[in-house]
Parts: sequence; structure tokens; C-alpha cells
Amino acid sequence: MKKKEFAVIPFNSDRIKDKYLVSNLLGKWDLLDKQEFGQLNSLKLNKDNPLFKRLYDKGIVADESSFKGLIDDFKRTNANLFWDTSLHIAVLTTRCNLGCKYCQTGSLKPEDMSYEVANRVLKYMFDTRNPAVTLEFQGGEPVLNWDVLAFLVKHARKFNVNKDLKLALVSNLTLLDEDKIKFLYDHDVAICSSLDGPEFIQDKNRPFKNGKKTYKVVTGKIRKIKKKFGRKIDLLPTITKESLNFPKKIIDEYIKWEQSEIALRPVNRLGVACSNWLNIGYSPQQFNSFYKKAMDYILELNKKGVYFKERIARVILEKVLGKRDPAYVELMNPCGAGRNTISYMPNGDCYPCDEARMIGEDMFRLGNILNQEYSDMMKKDNLMHLLQSSLMNLWDYNSAFLPWMGTCPVVNYAMQKNIVPKIACSTIHKIYKFQFNYIFEKISESKENLEIFKSWVR
Repeated sequence: MKKKEFAVIPFNSDRIKDKYLVSNLLGKWDLLDKQEFGQLNSLKLNKDNPLFKRLYDKGIVADESSFKGLIDDFKRTNANLFWDTSLHIAVLTTRCNLGCKYCQTGSLKPEDMSYEVANRVLKYMFDTRNPAVTLEFQGGEPVLNWDVLAFLVKHARKFNVNKDLKLALVSNLTLLDEDKIKFLYDHDVAICSSLDGPEFIQDKNRPFKNGKKTYKVVTGKIRKIKKKFGRKIDLLPTITKESLNFPKKIIDEYIKWEQSEIALRPVNRLGVACSNWLNIGYSPQQFNSFYKKAMDYILELNKKGVYFKERIARVILEKVLGKRDPAYVELMNPCGAGRNTISYMPNGDCYPCDEARMIGEDMFRLGNILNQEYSDMMKKDNLMHLLQSSLMNLWDYNSAFLPWMGTCPVVNYAMQKNIVPKIACSTIHKIYKFQFNYIFEKISESKENLEIFKSWVR
């Protein structure tokens, strides 16, 4: 019988407390103690040693018979590389009735989407080869252009033949009356809204334009929708300087409204947020301190039997433990701008992602859907340059988190004014690296933590 040949797949490593995280580009990893790491690094592994078998089972060591399985796992974890655009964001209006302190779009001139542009949005969406697509309605406050919203909902449902189609509305809820809510649920439109936390945080961050408070109005709609229609609203907070001292109160507020997950999103320095940055902004280190306290509390709740997750942690775990692609654009490599998400402005201008349309610079504009085809826009040089600038293999090539890491080139550009990022200075990169490190620290600490994390991705 021919002797089998084995190889150690090239790997990166990083110190995680008293362990060494080793990972390769196929997304295979293990946590080793100092002695085990020394054995691996020496490349003198004994095939009869239990460590060799463990590393083989983990995909750090491979042979010809295991390689197909490793590639299949890679394809599942990076399924976005084989997809066409799945998320189509229709910005129905730039108008809004709120005056949020961190608004990323408030600097845009008021404009509503026409039926002509809406028709082209539908054509673009159905032209994609992706069998699963989502049409998401955004603004401003999209309900302010209700007639076009209803047109898109009805015609998307009417003309869909063979796609797994999801419809979603991102709304502040304040303008939704009972008839509109019934229409949305009759047509299976998911509703997502913003709730930044307890009353004092929400009212400071997200007042009406006239300065009046929003918490009681928004939570009243959440309560009414639950009571009348038996449906829950998906909620999202934005973490501002006001939020940093209250991680437990914010999480408790989400549990109060029967949420099973919270997305602890740092505020971006875009749009109106730029002029308010001294009041709402913070350093990556300050956010990371907040994130650690919040995650520690969430793990504590899970250990007491309260099932509750944090979204970015869950996204990371989907990749690391679940070996599947959670379709989170910023943690794709290259990022999913254009490839997996596309944003249509009211006038038909097309941008590769939500953040790009918020900056609104011509360098990110792919064209206009009224006079260009989807296939042509996907070949634009500026899209290729944007994707190249997000390749983590170029900027943090020796990171142990590289198999699962991504970055947002648009946010990097907004902060650094250069399409070529100084990744070590990138705010979003510092935050993501901290989050990855936190996850692996908790995995290395106890089997109980690992079992909780596994339950998040089952």
C-alpha cells in the first residue's frame, strides 16, 4: 500500500491568554498550549502522537483524502464568494421626521423615489442570479413615501416566480398606523426599528425634529403591534457616548421587549454624526470596554438560563464554529459591497452599500439604474478598487483572525480620506479584532462558555 503523505497547512498564530490560536486560510483552527504550539511550529509532529490526530481532525494537518472536506467547509464559510447580489436596499426617501444626533443620512437633500425608479429596482433585483434576495426599504423614514413603498411590496410579490424573496422595512415606527401595519403583515414584510436603550438614552439620541421625545411613541407602537398582530419588531441600538456607562440597562431593555438578540453597533462618523462627534463619539478603546462589559453580562444571563445573544459575536461564531456564511457584509473578505448588497437612491443613483450612499461621493457611485444595466455596474473599475481596498490578505495578512475577518473600506475612507487603509489605525478594525479576541478568550476559559456559544449557532 502506498504510504500516505501529510502536510501542515500554512497557518497564522496569536496568543490568547495562556494559549496559542493557530488558524489557516481554510478557516481551520485550534487552541494549543505552549508545548503543543512548539511541536507544531517545529514541523516535527509524530504521527502516533495524540496531538497529530487532533490537528488532523481540526484541519491544521491534511492529506489527500481530507482535502476535499476542507475545501467544502471553506466554500460554506465563504459562500458569499459564489453569490450574486442578495440584499437590495431601496432608499425610498431622504426625508425624515426625526432629528437623530448620529444620523448618517441627514445631510442629504430631501428627495423621494418615483414609480419609474421603483420599477427599475424590481428589474435589477429579479435580474440577479441569486436564488435568495431581500428587498429592504430604507430612508430617511421610508413610510413618508408610502405609495411607492406599497407599490414595491405588491409588485415584488406579484412578479416573483422562483426566488426566495424577503421584504423588510427599516422604520422609526412613529408614522405607522393600523392600516399600514396590517398591509405590511398581510404581505409578509418584516419590520425593523431603532431603540437605543432605556427612555433616557432613546430620548437623548433620537428626538423628533421639533425636539420632542420618542421613547413612549416608539414603545407604544411596539406594544400595539405585539397585542394587535401578535408580531415582534426586530430592534437595533446605536451605541453613542451616552450609552457607554449603561451596558446592562440597554440589554435589560431589550429583554424587556422580548428580543433574543442585540446588535451592539458602534456609531459611524458619517453624515450629521460628523458635526455632533464631540457629543456622541468615542475611541475604539472606549467602545471595546463597553462591549466587554455587555458581553460578560450576556454570558452571565445565559448561565442563569436566559437565552440572549449579541449579533456580531453570533456572526463570528457562525463562521468559526458553525462553518457557514452568515452573510454579514463587513466581515466578508473582500467586503460584500456591490457583490452582496447594493443601494438604490431615490433618483436611481446606485451605490455598492449603505455606507457608500451615505457618503454620497462620486468615487463610490456605480451609475444610475435608469440608464444602465446591473451587469454593467458590477464590472465598474471603482467597484473593483473598492473591493481590493477591503482585502484583509493585503492589510493584516499575519492575523490569526484572517480566515473570518473583514473590514468596511467606506468607513475606513471616511475616517482616513484614503481608499488604501492604514489598517492598524482603522477604528472599525480595532473593534473587530477586539471582538474576535474576546470570543476566543471566552472559548479558552471554559467548556461552559463554548457550549453557550455553540447554542447561539445551532
